[in-house]
Amino acid sequence: MATVHAPAARIGWIDRAGAVGAILFAVGLLVSFFTSSDSGETAESLIAYAEDAEFELWWSQILALLMPILIGLFVASLAGRLRSADETLRAATVIGGTLFIAFVGVGLTLWSAPLLSADELTTAGAEAYLAFDDAGWILLGLGGVGAGVMIIAVSLAALGGRWLPTWAGWLSLLLGVVALATIVAVGIFAWAAWLLAAGLLLLWRPRVAPTD
Repeated sequence: MATVHAPAARIGWIDRAGAVGAILFAVGLLVSFFTSSDSGETAESLIAYAEDAEFELWWSQILALLMPILIGLFVASLAGRLRSADETLRAATVIGGTLFIAFVGVGLTLWSAPLLSADELTTAGAEAYLAFDDAGWILLGLGGVGAGVMIIAVSLAALGGRWLPTWAGWLSLLLGVVALATIVAVGIFAWAAWLLAAGLLLLWRPRVAPTD
C-alpha cells in the first residue's frame, strides 16, 4: 500500500500556525506574569483587586481559552517533525504537550474566572476563592511537568537525530529539566523560553513534505 503524505501547503500551514502559537502564548503569559498585581490575602483586598484588575483577569482567561489552539497546533507540528524519531519520544511529546495544555489552562481559569464579575463577588465568595487559590499553583506545577516531559522528549530526539548543534540540544534538555520545577515558578521561565526558541526555529526551518 502506498504511503499518503500530507500536502506541503498543509504541512507549512500547521508548522507556521504552531510556531506563531507557541510564541504568542509564551509572550502573553510572560506579560501577564510580570504585569500582574498582588491580589492580597484578605477577602476585602481580593474584592478590590477584582474591581481594579479587570483587564489583567480577562487577559489571563483569554490565554487559557486560546491555549488549546495555540499550543495544540504547536504540539501537532512537533509530532509531525518527530515522525522519524523513536515512537516513545513522539508519544511522550504528545502526552506531555496535552497535559501541559490541560493543567495550565485549568489553572489559569481557576485563578481568573471567579473574579471576572467583580460586582457579584461577595465576602463569602472571596474567602472561598482564597481557600482554594493554591490549587492554581498545583495545577500550574502539574502543567510544568507535562511541558518538561514534552521538552525532554523533543530534546532527546533532536540529539539522537543530530537536528541541532549539540550544545543547543543539551541546552534544550536542561530547560526541560528545569521546567519540571514550575511549582516553584522558575520552571515557568524555562518552558516559556523554550516555547519562544522552538517557535522561532519552526519558522526559520520550514519542514519539507516527504515524497515517494
